[in-house]
Amino acid sequence: MPSLTPEEEAQACDALVNLGWLETQQGLHSEGVRAIQELRHSSVVEARAVFRDLRLRKLIEEQSEMGAQTRFRWVRSHGRRGRC
Repeated sequence: MPSLTPEEEAQACDALVNLGWLETQQGLHSEGVRAIQELRHSSVVEARAVFRDLRLRKLIEEQSEMGAQTRFRWVRSHGRRGRC
């Protein structure tokens, strides 16, 4: 996986957070990969690797809201160990 500069990392986190609420987890994940792919002008494989790296390092995390309709979004992790 190509390494990201701190600025690119912050841009990737912003792109995920800016997706807002989505109706399914699958949609949240696929739109997350698509957002990174568009941001970096990269292949799906590279975008998935960046997406996975951000999640593994806990720079972003999934949040859900239960109610009449369950929905999901990305948020920056509170206890993050990275630079986002």
